[in-house]
Amino acid sequence: MTRQELIQEILDLLREETYPVRISDISKILRIKSDSNEYFILKDTIDDLIEKQLIEKLPRRRIALKKFQDESTIKGIFKLYHGKAIVETENPNFAKINIKERFYNTALDGDTVTVQLHAVKKGKKPKGEVLQVINRSKTEIVGTLDNNGYFYFLVPDDPNYYVDFLIPDKKLNKAKVGDKVKAKFLKWSDPTISPTAEISEVIGKAGIPVVEYDSIIKEFEIVEEFPDDVIREAKKYKAPGKRKPAGRLDLRDELIITIDPVDAKDFDDALSLKMLENGNYWLGVHIADVSHYVEENSGLDIEARFRGNSIYLVDRVVPMLPEELSNEICSLKPNEPRMAFSCFMEITPKGAVKNYEVHESIIISKRRYNYDEVLEIIETGIGDNADFILELYKLSDILRKKRYREGSINFDTREYKFVLDENKYPVEVKVRQTTKSTALVEECMLIANRTVANYFTKLASKYLKAGNLPTLYRVHEEPDPKKLTDAIEFFRTMTEFSLKKQPSSKDINKLLQSFENLPEKPIVHQVLIRSMAKAAYSPTNFGHYGLGFNEYVHFTSPIRRYPDLIVHRLLKEYMKALPDTSRLNYLKVFCRDAGKHCSETERTAMDAERASVKLTHSVMASGLVGEIFEGTISGVTSFGLFVQLDGNYAEGLLHIRDLNDDYYVFDEAKFRLVGRKHKKIFGFGTRLKVKIIKVNLDKRTIDLAYIEQNEH
Repeated sequence: MTRQELIQEILDLLREETYPVRISDISKILRIKSDSNEYFILKDTIDDLIEKQLIEKLPRRRIALKKFQDESTIKGIFKLYHGKAIVETENPNFAKINIKERFYNTALDGDTVTVQLHAVKKGKKPKGEVLQVINRSKTEIVGTLDNNGYFYFLVPDDPNYYVDFLIPDKKLNKAKVGDKVKAKFLKWSDPTISPTAEISEVIGKAGIPVVEYDSIIKEFEIVEEFPDDVIREAKKYKAPGKRKPAGRLDLRDELIITIDPVDAKDFDDALSLKMLENGNYWLGVHIADVSHYVEENSGLDIEARFRGNSIYLVDRVVPMLPEELSNEICSLKPNEPRMAFSCFMEITPKGAVKNYEVHESIIISKRRYNYDEVLEIIETGIGDNADFILELYKLSDILRKKRYREGSINFDTREYKFVLDENKYPVEVKVRQTTKSTALVEECMLIANRTVANYFTKLASKYLKAGNLPTLYRVHEEPDPKKLTDAIEFFRTMTEFSLKKQPSSKDINKLLQSFENLPEKPIVHQVLIRSMAKAAYSPTNFGHYGLGFNEYVHFTSPIRRYPDLIVHRLLKEYMKALPDTSRLNYLKVFCRDAGKHCSETERTAMDAERASVKLTHSVMASGLVGEIFEGTISGVTSFGLFVQLDGNYAEGLLHIRDLNDDYYVFDEAKFRLVGRKHKKIFGFGTRLKVKIIKVNLDKRTIDLAYIEQNEH
């Protein structure tokens, strides 16, 4: 049962009951045992529904459905994508409300609003209109200053901001037409009048790559500089000396190595491996012990929590921790003693974890390898510590094959590596390939994260009669049933392979394997990825659907992810003793709040990283206007086709209005455009020729024109 289905079951049950009920009554009806993990998921889900005011807590530990005073007026978040708007609400009867443009009022993307529902026809999607903006999602806007001969106005970079902002002459603050600026949102109360803003910062001249990259930092409100007191705190720490710290396992004489990208500076994981007499592997995954330096509620900790994670943009890295820690004292540099957290696992030749140990440790990395060096050793069998690395690879291959057999979904996704010149113009783009060396490291990290998650379960069973200790899990819930149903219907048009109504991750993998060597493979991967839930951080263990794991945490990257730092701290605390009730209650609330916050900062980082990639592709394309490319359709919408170009991998939009040879209709069920007269089909994966006709660096968009086969 998915979390959404569980919520619906709870609400349906409460609707049917005449009197308030206990949680134990619900668990009996749903056949959930009180000592199972599902029972604690049920309790957490009910707590969440109480917090969202969908159900209410009553005396004698009873709950009931909260009665909505006026269900025709609902609060939610206004979301806009390519001119189509919805309001997402917490009301289970109207989770998504469609809003036509004339009913936007003054709502902008991300705003909290109240909506008046229109009459809902049975079987139809609910529609409504925005009554009021309760809270603006952004108080500052980044864009380009322009003038129409009468007024100054700001054209926002964010394409989901569908209006320009009027800038009064007195609010220009020395900005000039053509400047990229940041402005403070002043007022917008009437949809018939332009919103107003005041320029607060001139970033530079629009259209220059350096300025455009800087504008991404401003647009996503990313903080680059660390406060002075945080820098001072980071500088006070010294690297470990020659003496062994008390309470730590001394691993300084062990063969331990790091494997990272050639340009990496923050080495937060290292590996060791021994063969045991019984034929099993003794794998060691050693992680930088950031928690040794970043103490709870210190200035460093508060700043790291605020940032949530490092952000990897095309032109720069914005670290979670000051470089004094991330690139120096915490980084597992070769031949330097470093504090670490070590997870040792005894693994059988079939990939099963038989035993494990977790220790605070001190290590010395004996050698720093990059991925290319390790790949060469794997493929040739020649190089430093070749036997050691070959055994590591052999084990990782066993783990990978076992993981896929047991349900990990093998999605094919692309990441890009750009080379920029001194003016931040891209001179080269490469697709990051999954190689034997990157897979080696990935498998070792996955098994360590999974093992540490199990260690939390083991510690809970040691201390508690039932339930879990407060923990921050990395969760990936089951797909949205509606989205998955749509995907399944789409696949039925392409293959004889059938998926059941609620497929497991194993079923998804079998489907992907059936398309492995077919041209439709990219389509299938994209459609399935879009049907998946987003991974997040949660104190409730919902499991990880995509990986096929019952329990999973992030433990292996505390230099760049705050949740990993939390996991390290919790491990240290629970390994010593069970905290008192007051502390446990605090940690439960902390993990809940930190999970929500870190999930949000992760989404912001991903959006910013995506924007920087789109900008870089746009800069590359700006010098290629008028040129013809072959490409592949990578997306189909009602307004046109997204086409990924061969060679530079840039993605542009071929608007439906520019398909002049016919009138095309969007077939939503099959993700394609179909010509009404000639029945020509444009769908996912279709190959075609296009011309770059326009590039907009401000919006980070590329416009394309369709080239008929006999035109060139």
